[in-house]
Amino acid sequence: MSKQGNFTDSTATANEKKAVYYESSTVDSGFLSGEISEEISDIGFNEKQKPINTQDSITEEEEEKKVRPMLLDSGVYLSDSFSRISIKETDSGTNDLNNPKRSQTPVDSSTKSKQNRPAEDVSWKIYYEQDEEGDTHLHIAIVQGFLEVALALIRAVPHPKLLDTPNDHNQTPLHLAVETGQYKIARWLIVAGAKPCPRGPQGESPLHIAARKNDHRSVRAIAEPVQVQEREQLALSYQAHMCQPCDFDQWNFLGQTCVHVASMHGHVEVLRHLIWYGANVNAREGCMGLTALHYGVRTGNEELVKFLLDCKNIDVECISYNGKDALEYNHHFVSSKIRQTLLDKGFSSPYSSEDEFDSDGEEDEMIYENTHIFSAHMVNASA
Repeated sequence: MSKQGNFTDSTATANEKKAVYYESSTVDSGFLSGEISEEISDIGFNEKQKPINTQDSITEEEEEKKVRPMLLDSGVYLSDSFSRISIKETDSGTNDLNNPKRSQTPVDSSTKSKQNRPAEDVSWKIYYEQDEEGDTHLHIAIVQGFLEVALALIRAVPHPKLLDTPNDHNQTPLHLAVETGQYKIARWLIVAGAKPCPRGPQGESPLHIAARKNDHRSVRAIAEPVQVQEREQLALSYQAHMCQPCDFDQWNFLGQTCVHVASMHGHVEVLRHLIWYGANVNAREGCMGLTALHYGVRTGNEELVKFLLDCKNIDVECISYNGKDALEYNHHFVSSKIRQTLLDKGFSSPYSSEDEFDSDGEEDEMIYENTHIFSAHMVNASA
């Protein structure tokens, strides 16, 4: 007789107990893994054949030992192949479940990413990190006067926005380049795509600083349109960006444009460059509406007044907020030469007659001198 015919009652009883055990073990979760059929075939069950009688004397304890390793507390079975699957970060950014034998810890993954990172990416991040005062390596190189280092840092930057990084004093690299009189670095920054008129301390733009320091070369470095040849010679690491135009009418915190600052200090050469590049010679400052001509007459700068009156776009009828032109507003401070020059240009005298103007005499000169000294102290206090 074949083995299939030798199916005893004891074997049937044991198999029935195993079936009852499987059913009771999956009551909690209601889920039974499909891999169980493969494991069950190893201990005597086959889906294609009838149960085979291997041993009639098998005990219930041995049956439980064979079944127990395949079950978890929740009743869910996990096979050996599924339990060996590991989740890791691949180069494509997705989980690779096709190769469960390979495993990688998070530490190894981060170490690998650092090793594969290009050296250039690491360098520019280090160079443009800010110290405790907000300065980057570019700030320090400009202050120290290291032109070659500054040029290398400008070329290494991946985006021009980093060139506008302000320190804790709100100074960008362009502010420091103009403040230190390094017009070549200022030009490199402009060609590389830095903003020409960022706000710095006291709301000053680099043009305000150049006007105050009488640095016409920095004015030219900032205001001159960028040429294609300059970008090619600079050998930037990124594509050329559209350069922003200069805002010549930008106010500082005192309401003054770069034209007003140059006029206050009597810097005719800087003023000539600003007007040539498009600055408004008739711009009025924000406090009292004074123009460059008002400042020139009030300070008694004959050279400045003559230059302004010779400008083709000058508006001799431009008045302040209180409705006075340059001669009317400053009739106590104007010298005889400047007064005559203004009269020749069409200004009307604030007096009914010339004798009335001359009759003030020494009193007017004393008022002019005292007021001039007082105004100088006010300017210094504001600075």
